[in-house]
Parts: sequence; structure tokens; C-alpha cells
Amino acid sequence: MTCPYCQGEMTKGYIQCRDGVYWTPDRALVSALSGIKKGAVPLRNDPEHTSNTAVAYFCQRCRKVMIDIK
Repeated sequence: MTCPYCQGEMTKGYIQCRDGVYWTPDRALVSALSGIKKGAVPLRNDPEHTSNTAVAYFCQRCRKVMIDIK
């Protein structure tokens, strides 16, 4: 994948977390047993939705990560 910021090559990898990774519109305290609030978007892209893993591309030069959550 080509980095949209510097046009360099990005390295394919994964973002992983035991309980899932989410984007939320507001910052909130995250505890070990916290619930995900309304408006949260899961950042997984496993077509089977069986894992808490997202394929992600990392640009070493820009220090940016790109995730396509489909």
C-alpha cells in the first residue's frame, strides 16, 4: 500500500487487542471492564468477525497507520 501522506511504501501488519479496538467520538476513561458506548466503531476487518484483529498498514517515515474497516 502507498502512504497517502508521503507516497512511500507502507508495511502490512495487524492491530490486535483482547477485547477489541474501537474508535469513539469522545475520549473516555478505559478500565479493565469498561463497556463501549453508543457511537463506537469496531476497528476490525476480519470478514468473519471472529477475531479482534484488524489488518493495518504502517508508514515508517510518517509514523501513520491506515486501517480499512470496510
